[in-house]
Amino acid sequence: LFPIAAYADKIDGSWCAAAARIDINGPKISLGGKPEFEGQYARHEFRYTVPAGEEHAGDQIYLRLRGEEDMTSFTIKDDNAVHPIDWKRCKETS
Repeated sequence: LFPIAAYADKIDGSWCAAAARIDINGPKISLGGKPEFEGQYARHEFRYTVPAGEEHAGDQIYLRLRGEEDMTSFTIKDDNAVHPIDWKRCKETS
């Protein structure tokens, strides 16, 4: 089995978009290899507040799984999902 197969039906795993990377492991998330922090986890969704010291600190971010290899994130502003970003599962190299 490939490592991605274990995460095929849930949002857990490593996600890449442009020069960004996030890693989700249950209720924990890491932004670009920085220390983990907790968010609100559901099998196909994740929501977190951008931590202090990060660009856009305090913003609420919502991530939604769209398929085995695709996810979209949104910033929540005034109860609206704005600024969508498309993510793909990172291709791990050995």
